[in-house]
Amino acid sequence: MIFIDNSNIFKGFKKYNIKADYEKLKFIIAQERVLEGIFLYEGIVYPISNKKKRWYNDLSKLSGYTIQTSFDKTVSHDVFEKKIDVRIAIDMVSFAYEDKYDVAALVSGDGDFLPVIKKLNELQKKVEVWAFEYSLAYVLKDIIEPENLFHLDNYLEEIKI
Repeated sequence: MIFIDNSNIFKGFKKYNIKADYEKLKFIIAQERVLEGIFLYEGIVYPISNKKKRWYNDLSKLSGYTIQTSFDKTVSHDVFEKKIDVRIAIDMVSFAYEDKYDVAALVSGDGDFLPVIKKLNELQKKVEVWAFEYSLAYVLKDIIEPENLFHLDNYLEEIKI
């Protein structure tokens, strides 16, 4: 299963000034493995633009993404991010307990996911971290085996539109 913290990676795409093809991203992460689910998490401000609605619709219908959004009247980005981090953590651990996957691919470099990764390791689930090198938290570098750590920076040419 793939779990994407979209606000986290969107910053990287913006930093590198590229528009990403999320279908290509999905195939790069999934590789030749059977994909049991792909989830994109994002905190959004209401009302959602028509462009954003179309993007969500295309992702879910054409690419098989499950979109998990958090609506909030608070405009603070930190509030959205924490709510989204909690939703990602709950899903990752819940699906692990339900034995829905063998490998969790977390697309985020956020150090807040350290306890989740530790729990998944206890549950004997393999965890991969896919993140931009500049935004990868040191605590994640310390816990993730090098063969399970992937820098999105190395795939920019392959995933750009």
